[in-house]
Amino acid sequence: MVTIYTNFNTFPEIPILGTVFSGFGDEYEYTTNNIFRKKNPPPCPKCDNKMVHNGFNLYTKRGMGGIKIGKYHCNSCDENLEEDRSVWEELKTLFLNLLGELYQMLRLNHVAYNAISKLMHLIFPQSKSTIFREFNRVMKNVEIPPLENILMVHYDEQFPKKGRTQKYRLTILDAKTKRPVADELFDKKDPETIKRFLSANLDTSKPLYIVTDFYSSYPSILKEVFGDNLIHQYCLFHLTHFPQVSENFK
Repeated sequence: MVTIYTNFNTFPEIPILGTVFSGFGDEYEYTTNNIFRKKNPPPCPKCDNKMVHNGFNLYTKRGMGGIKIGKYHCNSCDENLEEDRSVWEELKTLFLNLLGELYQMLRLNHVAYNAISKLMHLIFPQSKSTIFREFNRVMKNVEIPPLENILMVHYDEQFPKKGRTQKYRLTILDAKTKRPVADELFDKKDPETIKRFLSANLDTSKPLYIVTDFYSSYPSILKEVFGDNLIHQYCLFHLTHFPQVSENFK
C-alpha cells in the first residue's frame, strides 16, 4: 500500500486517496506536498545508476484539481524520468464515475438535464450536453435484468377532427406484435380520461413497461394507475427526430 503522508489539508482525503492508490505497492509514497513518487528513486534506464528525486510535473483538470507526479534525475548521465501518471487517469475516472452516479440518481427522480446543469454549476460546472453524454456513457455499463413476463406497450395520442369538433384518439400498441391493444376516440383528453382508458385496457396488478412521449403529466398519471408495477421509458424517437420537443425535456 502506498504510504500517504498527510497534513491538515489532506487528512480528510485519506479514504479517497486510499482507493485511488490501492493498485500501487508500498514502494510508493504520497508526500505532504502532494507529490506521488517512489520512496527510493529507481535506477537510471540509460546507465543503471541510482537516480535522485527531482521535483514534479503538475497535472490538472479545471474545476476538479490536480496532482503532482514525481520526477527523477540521473546525476551520472543527466537522464530525466517521470513517474507513472496512470494514477491521475484513475483519479479522473473515479471522479467522473461518481458524477455519473449522481446524474443517474437525479434522472431517476425526473430532474431535467437543464436543471442538473444549473445544479452542477455549484459543484463542478458541466453543460447540459456534457451531462447528457456522460449519463448515456454510464447507462451503457448498467446491468439491466432480463424482462420476463412483462408486457411492453407504446402509448400515444392523436388529435383528429370530426367536422369542426376536436376529438382525441388514445392508443395502446403492443411493442412485440405491433398490434393495437386498445384504440378509442374521446371528446376530451385530461388526466382522468387517460387514467380510465389505461385502467380499462391494461392489467394494473401486473408489471408493465410503457413507452410515451414527453408530455409532462404522464409520470404522475402512470404512477397513480400502476404504482410500483411500472417501468416508464421516454420515446427515443422523439428525442432523436424532434429536437425542438426534446430540448424542453432535457
